Amino acid sequence: MKKTAILGIDIQNDFTLATGALFVKGADTDIRRMSDFILGNQQHIDYIALTLDSHQPIHIAHQCYWKGQEGNRPALFSTISAADVKSNRWIPQYNVDKALIYLEELESKGEICTIWPMHCILGTEGWALNRVLTDSLMEWAIDNNKSYELFYKGYSQSTEHYSIFRAAVEWESEPETYLNTTLLSRLNKFDEVLLIGEAADYCVANSLNDILDECDQLAKKIVVFTDCMSWINSDNENAKRIFEKAGSMGVRFMASTDYKF
Repeated sequence: MKKTAILGIDIQNDFTLATGALFVKGADTDIRRMSDFILGNQQHIDYIALTLDSHQPIHIAHQCYWKGQEGNRPALFSTISAADVKSNRWIPQYNVDKALIYLEELESKGEICTIWPMHCILGTEGWALNRVLTDSLMEWAIDNNKSYELFYKGYSQSTEHYSIFRAAVEWESEPETYLNTTLLSRLNKFDEVLLIGEAADYCVANSLNDILDECDQLAKKIVVFTDCMSWINSDNENAKRIFEKAGSMGVRFMASTDYKF
């Protein structure tokens, strides 16, 4: 009998509630579809892994981390480059020895540092999983004698951590930024892994990309539920490239309502 797992990315209040700090438009509807799928297919779901974006208030992608020469803060959704730091346009207020190294490493990979609203701060209501999801998880767990498992990312002040599998830049002194081989190997034990979560073009896409790069055997088992995730930026070219790459490597894309066990 086929063994099926779900990998749910960052299904948290700050992303999925209209009042959330970084609400992803459409995520509130995604949540209902996720819940309906879990409750409608309880007996076929063998394992559920959920990730949580888990930030400290001080974080390199938050406004508080940076100041301009006149004491001003960078605007939300703006970007900061290595050139900005070298020219003192933006001056890091924390972990000064790491900031420029981080930006240069990002840029060497074609990435950039975006300033986000402060979100998913450890212990806050915004950090918690969405109640609609947890209600369905509790019913699935009790009715089927199962347990779901949580995986955390984003503790480091000095790097983004979109993907659950590794941080954007891995710091030797911070093991939590290293590749999460535990979750990779756990998921690879199943015949199929259903991918859901928020946001499609950031944390979902980057998590999927690490699967493609680190475990091509697992990549062939991934099914992306396109109706259980929404995009922050529908024109995100990096995410589009990742999903195209995924399709070429055997990842399937479909609506949850079309999936057959």
